[in-house]
Amino acid sequence: MKKQFIFGLMLCIFLISFVSAEEVLNYSYSYDFDGIQVTQLKYEPYPANPGEYFEVWLQASLGSRDYAKFELIEEYPFSIDSNEDAIREYEDPGNMVVVMKYKIRVDDNAVEGVNNLKIRYTSDKYSDSGVIHGFPIQISDVQTNFDLVIQESSGTDVSIAIANIGKNTANSLIVRIPEQESYKVSGTNGQMVGNLDAGDYTIVSFTLAQVGRGSDSSTLQVQLDYTDSIGERRSIIKDVQFVLASPIGFNMTGNGQVPSGNFQRGNFQAQQDNSIFKSIWFWLVIIILAGGSYWYYRKNPKQIKELFSKIKSKLNKKSGSEKSPKGTPDWISSERTKRK
Repeated sequence: MKKQFIFGLMLCIFLISFVSAEEVLNYSYSYDFDGIQVTQLKYEPYPANPGEYFEVWLQASLGSRDYAKFELIEEYPFSIDSNEDAIREYEDPGNMVVVMKYKIRVDDNAVEGVNNLKIRYTSDKYSDSGVIHGFPIQISDVQTNFDLVIQESSGTDVSIAIANIGKNTANSLIVRIPEQESYKVSGTNGQMVGNLDAGDYTIVSFTLAQVGRGSDSSTLQVQLDYTDSIGERRSIIKDVQFVLASPIGFNMTGNGQVPSGNFQRGNFQAQQDNSIFKSIWFWLVIIILAGGSYWYYRKNPKQIKELFSKIKSKLNKKSGSEKSPKGTPDWISSERTKRK
């Protein structure tokens, strides 16, 4: 029984050691330079989150060097805590092994993926030369993204469909129409949506008026404010292709602004262009017909005169005004023939 207990205890110790070794190996990266070996032991939490702090442990084996300097480089998306010293120096360490701990903040807008935390180290006390190595830090994806389209537009009322196309839930989502050059909101400029799950969508409606005809009048800006998966409040602005539609023949206000309504500058311009296009073709056909007629008259003047005479004769018969030769009525001509 005692042997079994000892065997079981040794097995447990072995498994714990194995798991611990695996945990360290998941984080560990080691570099050698000028007799100094630097190893990243681990960092917590794993992965690191945007807008939060994590702690990293670096081990340095100084070998036979009597001096070593280490400097943590602050580079996006990492910044060192204000209470931390980025530079660590060691003199006369002998064969010392030191462990350096740093508290690092991740930028709020850091994106998902691996980013290198860089450290410079040297064994030369009187020189800034040395080597820079980067230790990979995995950053989690806590943000999300949105896709927006105009669902319906009727007069000044506009419905916008908003889809959460990211991987995380957008908590406490508020949709706003911010101040912009071309459009203004009548009434409330923001709507509370609540939580919008990944892959889900919602529809919000606003009453808009166009206040200008700037170059961006076909683009509506929409602001989305939400809380990410680690409780950070975020705000993004999306552009939506959109114009208010209006009948042709709109009136400009006294200050040069376009009144609200169904105004669609693109359609108005297209119809103007079509009218001009049709006018050009009309006059081109007239010119071709006139030129062809003149050419045919010059080639066949006799046939043209006979044709016009026949047309004139038919018109006179229909109107009852056709006359006999020399202007004598038909009944007088008949009486003269009988007497002869």
